[in-house]
Amino acid sequence: MTLNRRLALKSLIAISGTFFSLRNWAQSWPDKAIKLVLGYTTGGATDATARIIVRPLEQNLKQTVVVDYKPGAGASIGAEFVARSAPDGYTIGLTDTGPLCIMPHLRKVAYDPLTDFTPLSYVCSTGLVLIVNPALEVKNVQELIALAKANPGKLSYASSGVGSVHHLAGELFKAKAGVFIVHIPYRGAGPALTDLIGGQIPIMFATIGPALPMIAAGKAKALGVTSLVRSSSLPNVPTIAEQGLKDYEAVLRFYMVGPAKMPVPVTPLYQSNLKQIILEPNVVSELKKLGNDDIVPKTPAEIQSMIQADYRKWGAVIKEAKITLDS
Repeated sequence: MTLNRRLALKSLIAISGTFFSLRNWAQSWPDKAIKLVLGYTTGGATDATARIIVRPLEQNLKQTVVVDYKPGAGASIGAEFVARSAPDGYTIGLTDTGPLCIMPHLRKVAYDPLTDFTPLSYVCSTGLVLIVNPALEVKNVQELIALAKANPGKLSYASSGVGSVHHLAGELFKAKAGVFIVHIPYRGAGPALTDLIGGQIPIMFATIGPALPMIAAGKAKALGVTSLVRSSSLPNVPTIAEQGLKDYEAVLRFYMVGPAKMPVPVTPLYQSNLKQIILEPNVVSELKKLGNDDIVPKTPAEIQSMIQADYRKWGAVIKEAKITLDS
């Protein structure tokens, strides 16, 4: 046997050994608990969304899924933990637009949101609702814009904090409407909503789920939703885009991701199982109860494209509005 043939045979044996090793490994995977990392604390919308996904994922994979909370820095701590974890499929994350498309423009993060993750599933999106205190005498977005133009700098809007999607929704609204409304950041959406209801602040871009009871009780007035299509939770409330601000959209999108370079046998297994879960009627129903919409599976390429588009969009808003974490 010639030297070249011997080398070729050794290479073939090595490749075959690797293939069978991967196949055997994939057949036994998962053989221990899976960690699902959240960048937020318990009790919030992300936590509620995770719990809806975890139950069927455990059933499908026949393994325990442990939710691991790593809050802080706009959820970028949790995102960093996922990005830096071993790419063996035992650590994944449920993340959203914030740490992927907003925070990297506001603070130094130890991950690249466009290259350090493996897309596993798109879960849903949640729009916001533009609400006002009932004492504010406006019935729609155009009337609010007219009032703001007549009183530049005299109106204010609340957000859950600097750099939140609620904040950026307001800045995008101001830019498209050509108005000056003062931003008042709060430490969380709850206190902001309480002050809006109490009349301390007139305007807020609020997450739909928590705002629904206040709207139903007449304690807050809904003027428009920030998604491009009407929310199934507020079907009679027109979108802001419908009311003259063309292409206006401000939503949080939720994704399941893993570290970059996850092994081929495991990544498709996650993707197929999560696609099946997202299509389950009871999962769709539970996600809609939280005010979520667009509960439609998407391909990894579509997910990557959405993240890139939102990264560019919110980066531009942050730059044009000169937003810093000290704003």
